[in-house]
Order: sequence, then C-alpha cells, then structure tokens
Amino acid sequence: MKFADAPRLPKLPFILGDIALLLLAAFVADRHPNPLAPLPLLIITACVVAGVVATMIPFLVNYARDQEEAATSLRQELGEQFKRLMAASEHLQHATAQLKTIEEIATKNLQAAEKLPYRLQEKIAEFNQQLAETENEEQEALNQELAALRASESERLAGIADKIARAAAEWTKLEAELRKQLAEAAQLEPKLTAVLATLDARIAALAAAAPAPVFTAPAPIAIPTIPPPAAEPPPVAAAAEPVAAPAAAAPAPDGAPVAESAPAPKPPRKPRPPRKPKVEESAPEAAPVVAPVSAPTELIAEPVTDEPPPPENFSQVPAEEAKAAPAASADGRTRLTVVSYIGIGNKLYLRGEGPGLSWDKGVPLQFVSIGRWRWETGDATAPVSCKVLKNDKLEAPGGAITLAPGTEQEITTSF
Repeated sequence: MKFADAPRLPKLPFILGDIALLLLAAFVADRHPNPLAPLPLLIITACVVAGVVATMIPFLVNYARDQEEAATSLRQELGEQFKRLMAASEHLQHATAQLKTIEEIATKNLQAAEKLPYRLQEKIAEFNQQLAETENEEQEALNQELAALRASESERLAGIADKIARAAAEWTKLEAELRKQLAEAAQLEPKLTAVLATLDARIAALAAAAPAPVFTAPAPIAIPTIPPPAAEPPPVAAAAEPVAAPAAAAPAPDGAPVAESAPAPKPPRKPRPPRKPKVEESAPEAAPVVAPVSAPTELIAEPVTDEPPPPENFSQVPAEEAKAAPAASADGRTRLTVVSYIGIGNKLYLRGEGPGLSWDKGVPLQFVSIGRWRWETGDATAPVSCKVLKNDKLEAPGGAITLAPGTEQEITTSF
C-alpha cells in the first residue's frame, strides 16, 4: 500500500475537542467567584491552549503528510530520470560501439576500394586471356571444319568434274554422229528431190489421162435388224450414217486408168438418207455394229454404258450386323469404339463386367467425334462382357459384347 493511498487524519474530532475545552474555560470563568485566581486562571489558560493545540494538530499532520508525499513524488521522478539517464547512457554506449563498427567497416571498404582497380585489372587480364584461348580454340575448330569442308568439296568437285568430262566426251561423240547424219542427209537430199520430181510427173500424167468422174446416187443400203429381247433396253444412239467415200486413186502401171472403188454421193437434198440402224445390247459393253452394204460404208456405234448404281443408303445398320472383327491394339489396351448418331445432348454409357464396370450403373463413354464414342482400359486381364446404353437407360439392340484383353473393336448401333 502506497503512502498517498493512506487515509488522512480527520479534523472534526479535534475541532470538537477545541470547542469543548473553550466551553470548559468559559464555564470555569463564569462559575468561579474569582476567575482571576491562580487556579481558575491556570485552568482557563490550559483549556484555551489545549484547544488551540488540538485544533492545530490535524493541520500540522496533514501538512507533514503533504510534504512527505511531495518528497516521495520527487524521489520517484528523480529515480525515473536516473533510469532514463542510464538507458540514454546505454544507448550512447551502443551507438558508440556501432559507430566504431561502422568506422571499421568504412575503413575496410576504403581499403577494398583502393585495391579494387588492381583487382579489376587482374580480372580483365584473366578475361582477356580466357577470351584469347577461346578464340584460338574456335579458330582451330573452324580451320579443321574448313579443311574437312574443303576436302569434301574438293572430292565432290572432282566427281562433278569427272561427270562433266564424261558428259563432254559423250556430247562430242553425239556431235560427231549428228554431223555424220547431217552429211548423209545432205547426200540424200538430191536423191529425194529427183524422186519427188519423178512422182510429180507421173501424177500429172495420170491426172491428164484419167476420165472425168461421173456422180451417181448410191443404191439404198439394206441393213438387217436384230430382233429385240424380252426386256428391251434403251436403243443406242448410233452416230453413223452411210457415207460413200471415194477411194484414193492409186497409180496404175503402164498408164492404165484409175478404177474407182465407189461412186461419189450427190448433195444430201436430192437422195433420201437411209434409216439409222438400231443395235441391241446383249452384253455390258456392246461392240460397234456394222451392217453389210453394197458399197464400202462405215457405221460407228457408241457403246452402251451401264446405268449408274443406285444411291447409297445412309440408314444405320443394326448392331448385330455391324460388329467388326476385333483386332489387336497397338498399345496393348482393351478398347471399344461405338459409332452411333444419338443427337445433341445425349450420351452413351457402358455397363458390364470388367475393370471399372458394373451391371448396376453405367460408365460414360468418351466423346471422340460426331457419332463416335470410345471406352478403353489397360487393366483388363480377362474377357470383358458389356452392353451399350443410351443415357444409361435405353439398351442398344444386339445383346452383350465380349472384348478380349489387348484388343480393339468398333461397332455400329442405333437406338
């Protein structure tokens, strides 16, 4: 408990005691017949002095206490200031030590800074030396590579030069042969000129000796027809019409007249052209049909091609008919690919007996592309029996599918 917290001395009892003593002195002075007698006077004086002293006691005690409190607070302040001074002195000591450390570090840094140019020069010298060594090594490597390239290029160029020399020799031979052929052609030119002159003279003589040609209408051509079969295919569009082609006049020996093989036809307005022949098809590819005629004519018939195949049916094949034969997978995994167009928003599931499969809940298949779904596993050690379901509700037709371990199979199904 602190001294300042102690209760103060109450003044009321002392004041009441002083009043009582004064009343006692007044009572003695009033009741005694001779108040100035020594005894009453002494009593009155003692009561008054005692009352005054009793009144002054609490004030003096409180004053002394206030002095003690002031002294105590002063001592506390002095103690706190002393503590602060001690802490400040400790801080100063630490600061002095840190300043000494900083001074030492600064001295070391200054010494290192003084030595730094020399170290930089040494490092630069070492770097230049390493650079020179690296340049020498690279130069040697480049020289070796250049020598190897020169050797390979020289060999390649030597081979090319040999090829060029051979090609030049061959070209020289070809040039000599061509020159020989040109010389022979130049020698044959006069002979050919003489032969052509002789042929021109004979052709002119034959043309002068030949009579004027007489044009007569060709006789009608009798074309036999083939009876049609039970199922008559469409007729072939024949693009051939009888044409009377005059044979070329061949030179006859001893200046004989030239015989014509067929008379020349008149303009198409006067004679009536014969009907086009109908050729029936008895084989997939019909050969051109030529009817016998009295004059040499030529009939051209186009072959009949088969009708185009019917359009492909895009309907889905039932699952029992679209199961492909299983094949061994390249990576050893067991894989099932299902081809089915089930619409947007739908999924295919797989139920069965195997790694990760059960007959109670389906496993979703992985979407590969439009209409293609896949399930695979690498943990199959026995045949996997499974069924494909749409949205894990509608079962695909065809029954269960059996997959051998390490094989892949593709099926097509519809729902």
